[in-house]
Formats: sequence, C-alpha cells, structure tokens
Amino acid sequence: MPSTEPHGWSLRTRLLWQLVLAFGLLLGGLFLALDVLVDRAMLHQLDQVLAARAASLAQQLQDEADPHRAVLPAWDIAGHTEFFAVFDGNGTLRMASLNSGTHPLRIPAGQRRDGFGNSRLPDGHNGRYRQVTLRHGAFAGGRLLVATERESWDSTGREMHRVLVTGLVLAIVAAVLLCLLLLRQAFAYMAREAERLPHDGPPQGALPDTPVELRPFVQAAHDALRTSWAMAERERRFSRSVAHELRTPVAEIGAASERALAQNDPQALRHGLLQARQAGARMQRGIEALLALARFESGQELPQSDPLDLAALLRQQAATFGPDRIHLRIPAEAWVISDAGMLERITANLLLNALEYGDAGGSVQVQLHQVNAGVEVEVCNRASRLTPQDIAHFGERHWRGERDGDVRHAGLGLALVNAMAQALGLQVGFVLEAGELRARLGILRQV
Repeated sequence: MPSTEPHGWSLRTRLLWQLVLAFGLLLGGLFLALDVLVDRAMLHQLDQVLAARAASLAQQLQDEADPHRAVLPAWDIAGHTEFFAVFDGNGTLRMASLNSGTHPLRIPAGQRRDGFGNSRLPDGHNGRYRQVTLRHGAFAGGRLLVATERESWDSTGREMHRVLVTGLVLAIVAAVLLCLLLLRQAFAYMAREAERLPHDGPPQGALPDTPVELRPFVQAAHDALRTSWAMAERERRFSRSVAHELRTPVAEIGAASERALAQNDPQALRHGLLQARQAGARMQRGIEALLALARFESGQELPQSDPLDLAALLRQQAATFGPDRIHLRIPAEAWVISDAGMLERITANLLLNALEYGDAGGSVQVQLHQVNAGVEVEVCNRASRLTPQDIAHFGERHWRGERDGDVRHAGLGLALVNAMAQALGLQVGFVLEAGELRARLGILRQV
C-alpha cells in the first residue's frame, strides 16, 4: 500500500534554488547592461574613426583644384574596405572610390542630414557610413558619403558576447558552489547550536554566545523549553500533591471501614460511615483546590476584569468569619477593577490564614491604603508563635507549620492566593514584626 505521508521538503534546497535564481537574475541583468554598454562603446569608437576620415576627405575635396587626380589614387588599394561617394546638390553621383566597382554607394532613402547610419557596401559586406555636406569647392552644395566595413567590429562584438556569456555561466556555477558550501556550513552551525540546548532542565541565564541572526530562533527555543519544563513541573507537582492529599483520607476511609466491619454494632457502623464521609469530603476539597491551583498556574482560567466594591466584599467576608474577630477600618466604598471571584477567594484565604495562625482570641485588623493610583489591602494580626523561618514557607504547597498533621487543612490556601494574585497581576507579601503578621495585597486599580 503506498505511503500517504506527505513528502518532506528541504529548506536547504529551497534556499539554494532561490539563491541561484537571484544570482541568475542579477548576473543576467548585469550581462545585458554590459552588452549594451559594450555595443555602444564600440559603435561610438567606430563612428569617431569614420567621422575623422570623412572630415579629412571632405577637406581634401573642398581644397583641391582637381579632386579626381588628388583623391582617387589614394583609395585605389587592393582589399581596401573603405569607400566614398560624392553627390552634387541634385543627388547625382559625381565621384566614387575606385574600389566601388559598378555598385557605388547610394544616399540612403530619407537621409537628408549629416549623420551616421548602416548600409550595404559595394563589396556586399555590412558597413557603416558617415554623410557630410560639402560647403565649398568643386562640389559645393553636394554631399559626401564615407563608409567602412564593420564586420570586423561585429566579430569583435560577438567575441566579447561569448566572453560575457562564458563569464556569466562560470559566475553562476561559482555562486551555486559557494552557496552550497555556505549553506552546508550554516546548517551545520545551526545543528551544533541545537545540540547546545539544555536537555536536563530549563535554560538558565542569558542567551549563549550566538550570532545575531540566530538569536531569535535560540530565544524561541529557550522559551519553548522553559514552557515545556514548566508544564512538566506542574504535572509532577500535581501528581505529588494528589498523592499527598489522597494518602491520608484513603487510609482513614480504609481504617474506618475495617473497624466498622469488625464490630457487629450498628452504632459503630454508623460512626465508621461518618468518618469515611468526612474523609471523602476532605479528599474532595483537596482535589478541588489542586485542580483550581493547576488551572491558575497554567493560565487556563483567566481573570475577568469588572468594577466591584472592595469595601462591600470585605464587609461580607467579615460577617461570614465573625465580626467579633475581624475589625474593618475601611471607607464606605472602594471601587476597583478586578475579577470578583478570584479577589473573593484571595481575601477569604488571607483572612482565614490570619485567624488560624494568629494568637488564640486575637483579632484581625483589615485596612485599605491609597497607593499611587490604586488601593492596597492590609491584613494584620498577632502571631507570636510564628518565626521569620515560617514566613519563608508561606505559599508552599502542603506546608501547615505547627498545624502539620491537621487533616482539616490541605496546606494549599496561600499557594492558591499566590497563583490567583499572579493571574490578576497583583503582589502578595508577608512581614512579621514584633510578633505582628502583616499581609499586603495590591495594587488594585481604582475605577
């Protein structure tokens, strides 16, 4: 069965043909230009020689008393390829060179002025003529026609054409060979650059010493590698997090089920089912948090910017968590542009973190600060049990600090805060000063 796969095409072959075509057009245009310039130069040289001879002969014809005796013998040379003819004012032939035979030169039809032209010579060869008007002398008012054979000039021109064509062909062949060599070296260099790309991790630091032409490609390759490694790292973190979150609930469900089945007691069976249900609920919350974190980190869930009243949002959350523990020092209204759902989850997690890691019975202070053209949220609470080392772990997955082992907490709250804040273009920072923990979120753009 014939293969249905598309035939691959070679970039090197395509570049080679394009370069050959470009060189061919360039050198072909150069050949045509040189051909025209050479033909013009040769014709100009021939016309100069012909004009000089015509001027000399016209001077003799006008100065000599008997031009027949003075001029004709000088043109009676065997193998002579130059001819002349003299006509009176009526166009009648009055005198011609001895080598003209029975077919002397004739005035070309329509040629009334002095000038140059091409004509057939008396000996049957191609020639070029110069016509001059005689002003005085025996043929005053008549015209002198001087012609010379141009076949030797044409032969020289054809020889030069052959030289130019040969040079053109050799230049194209040399260009093709040079292109092949340069393309081979260029692709070999690109292959070596590709081999230099890191295989054991994402590229670090600035670009390597790379030619300017290849830097966009190397930069794109580095960006693609960083993206691939980031995706792979997210998948590994997700897999580890899933295993971490499911291990304890699954063990609890198994243990509760075994205890309930081992006792022939409806009350024990009910208690075991309740424990399994609670473990399943924690498992579900952990998985949902992990899925949300994965969506935010990968950019699959993008924020929707809408105007919202941040002050009203904070008052609603304070009522949910307990107005006796959360003290608000905020204006009546604070309209900002942000994603309401994401911002609600961020502030809820910050308040929950302050309540759980703060001192028992302590309160949480929430303030809004005007910063430049935006608003910054500050959450403060006493947390005398925390240390600066603990603050460094804020945002790490599954870190619970002194609450490590508390199955009610997945340790994903602040990781979600960081991921959602990054998606919104906000900064989250924590500072511990004299036992007081301050969390800052901002800057939110005002309406």
